[in-house]
Amino acid sequence: MGVTRRGWLAIAGGVVVAGVAVLGALVWRDGHAPAVDPAAAVPIAAPRPGPRAAVAPDAAPVAAAHDGVAPATLPGSLDGTEADGELAADAGGHLIVTIELRRLFDHFLAASGEEPIATMRARIIAALRAKLPPIAAGEAVEILDRYLGYRDAARTLTPRSDPAAGLGDVHDLRAKWFSPAVAQAFFADEEAGIYAGLARRDVATDPSLSDADRAAKLAEIDGHLPAADRAARAAATAPIDEMAREAQLRASGASDAQITAARTAAFGADGAARLAELDRAHAAWDARLAQFRTDRAAVLADPSLTDGDRRQRVADLLARSFTPEEQLRVAAILHLPPGGP
Repeated sequence: MGVTRRGWLAIAGGVVVAGVAVLGALVWRDGHAPAVDPAAAVPIAAPRPGPRAAVAPDAAPVAAAHDGVAPATLPGSLDGTEADGELAADAGGHLIVTIELRRLFDHFLAASGEEPIATMRARIIAALRAKLPPIAAGEAVEILDRYLGYRDAARTLTPRSDPAAGLGDVHDLRAKWFSPAVAQAFFADEEAGIYAGLARRDVATDPSLSDADRAAKLAEIDGHLPAADRAARAAATAPIDEMAREAQLRASGASDAQITAARTAAFGADGAARLAELDRAHAAWDARLAQFRTDRAAVLADPSLTDGDRRQRVADLLARSFTPEEQLRVAAILHLPPGGP
């Protein structure tokens, strides 16, 4: 049996909480969603306790003519995996909207760049129809088209050097594309965790606080996290402690084999393999950032370009190289000016 994407990232996700996940991978990269006007998309009403989605009675399905048929062969990023997302409907056959629906979407959208958006959409629709009764499946498809439209719109957001401002832009965009019920289910806990991470950063770097005051403020911030995030932070402590131990081992000249042995002792063979995968992901990010630095430097040094040309070319390079959320990280790392490179 294949493993879910969520499963193999479980330990890696704990490690990322301390750094990379401050901004999160909120929108997948590449691919283009069907053109969907948020004003014309089918509204999903606030759910009754459950929650369940209600479709406006006079609404028409979005992009219903583009369902298509997905090929049976999976792309490399999905081969050997099973779709995340445990979907459910209520007694009336209507969709119960939870984060699980977004997880199913993101599972298939992980193949962005490997196959067209229409193919990924068809795979998602097939999975929805296999997991849900007809009414609920139709409601889920309508939310899917909103999600795809949102992803495309997010790519047009202006990069911000201030992560909180950037997250505010993303939050406002979500409010435009989704009903409050769907936005709450899909993004509320994630946003709360990110804002808490930013607050922790501010407290951790405040030189006016004593160690005791800093610890108290950090504990207060953590106390307001969603229950799942509190559990995740607790689970993340062990990997972070292990990273500190690894740093000491590397400083003392430990080999890769010794590092792997230490990880295996702490987390088992599967955990060690996942941490190795995270190492590779970090290395890939570092390589992409280094390439962007090089390409940006070449643009800035080109004497044939005007200042306006340079700004536009760097902006285009940033948009081609990174997702909107990654662009926020790049802007912070490279101290790019607000409003663009």
